[in-house]
Amino acid sequence: MYRKHLLAGNPLLLVLLLALLLAGCQSKKRSEEVKNYAYQEENGSGSTSGAPVRMESKPWVEEGVVCYGLVVGIDDHGRIQYGLPIKARVLELRPDSAKMKALETVSLAQVKGCSKMGLTKGDTWWEVEGDLFKTREEATAWLKERGWLLGQEEAPRPVTKD
Repeated sequence: MYRKHLLAGNPLLLVLLLALLLAGCQSKKRSEEVKNYAYQEENGSGSTSGAPVRMESKPWVEEGVVCYGLVVGIDDHGRIQYGLPIKARVLELRPDSAKMKALETVSLAQVKGCSKMGLTKGDTWWEVEGDLFKTREEATAWLKERGWLLGQEEAPRPVTKD
């Protein structure tokens, strides 16, 4: 008796199975890359600090607090070149980091065909440097002191889409 193989009469099923197999291989390779990635920060490279800041050093930072973080542009060597403050809410607090949610959209540059350079309202990130400020003025002054305030004497108001 002749048995018909399941895949023999269904090329669509064969293509789907092949696509899943290839996707699984790529996913495993990507997982290995991520697992083996090691972030190394250069000290004295213009980064905001050399080591993670303990959030306990800012006792006013609590879950739910609205404050200001920084959106910065970094060069190929990891040095900060410029930045702007961004209004954000603390979603989660850990001893060495805070999960933040952008409450406004801030763009460092709007270049056609370029990847996003900034944060959009609703974006989240883990703040590990500890660069959080109670007011926009404090954040702006901090950037200005270091010569990192994005190209103007006065703090530019970010593009806000509330």
